[in-house]
Amino acid sequence: MRAWRTFSRFTCTAEEYFDLMLDVPFQERLHVDGLGMGTYRADDTRSPDGRTYRVAFAEPRLNLPAVLARLFAKAQAYHEHTHYDPVTLERHVRVVPALGAEHMDFTFTETVRADRDGVGGCVATSVVRVHCDGGWLGRVLERFICSTSKVKLGERDAYLDAYLEREMGATYANAAVVEVNLGVERTGEADFAKALFSHPLPPSTFERSAWGRVKSALGGGF
Repeated sequence: MRAWRTFSRFTCTAEEYFDLMLDVPFQERLHVDGLGMGTYRADDTRSPDGRTYRVAFAEPRLNLPAVLARLFAKAQAYHEHTHYDPVTLERHVRVVPALGAEHMDFTFTETVRADRDGVGGCVATSVVRVHCDGGWLGRVLERFICSTSKVKLGERDAYLDAYLEREMGATYANAAVVEVNLGVERTGEADFAKALFSHPLPPSTFERSAWGRVKSALGGGF
């Protein structure tokens, strides 16, 4: 299993950010215009305590001939099962791919809070966990999913920055503040959560990985 977390800073409030993540029309525009998806549909169920459960379907937009595009898009389609908590400003997403769901456990959890460093705005902390069956092939797929998730989060942040600047007239200096590759093995759920959130932040984004340290030691010439 692979697990990593990333931090993104925005100067909207935590409540405004959470509302945008919950807003279906905004999510449709985000997925289609910001993430390059061909289809995004969502259906919400609200509970009496204010929480929202969402089932969303997403299918990528592929630059292929029509027949191949339909075939490969369906193979890469997925459902998102999301629980939104307006009290803790947290959303927990379970991603269920159209193919191979029985061999994969893929979750995304995000919490947003007020920025405490004096800049103002909010910080969104995202944690991605993925496990794939299949030995070494599963580990290759885990790396691919993590890499793709990092790209998509970067695209999400860039789209949100542009949207907020356009709609609210503010300029957002930074997103994707720092990323931590946790490298946590799953044990018990309580032990996993403790290890996940107690992992110290690295001194720099470059030094966060063993590969980065190797490159630094060798002069970074490749």
